[in-house]
Amino acid sequence: MKTLLSITAAVIAAGSAFAAPVNSTCIMSGKPIKEGVTSEYKGKTVGFCCNNCKARFDSNPDKFGKKIAK
Repeated sequence: MKTLLSITAAVIAAGSAFAAPVNSTCIMSGKPIKEGVTSEYKGKTVGFCCNNCKARFDSNPDKFGKKIAK
């Protein structure tokens, strides 16, 4: 039982470690971002409206990173 509680506490702590995206609209399309569709870029969590925009960003993050609010 102690092991189960330890694992549960670790999972909860890990889940709270994720940062909220720095943007509310997709930097690729301008549409609202969807929860869980994110990438990390230079220590910032960036949100996207869909996996297609995320994949496009991930293919060349330095090209699109300029669009992230500073």
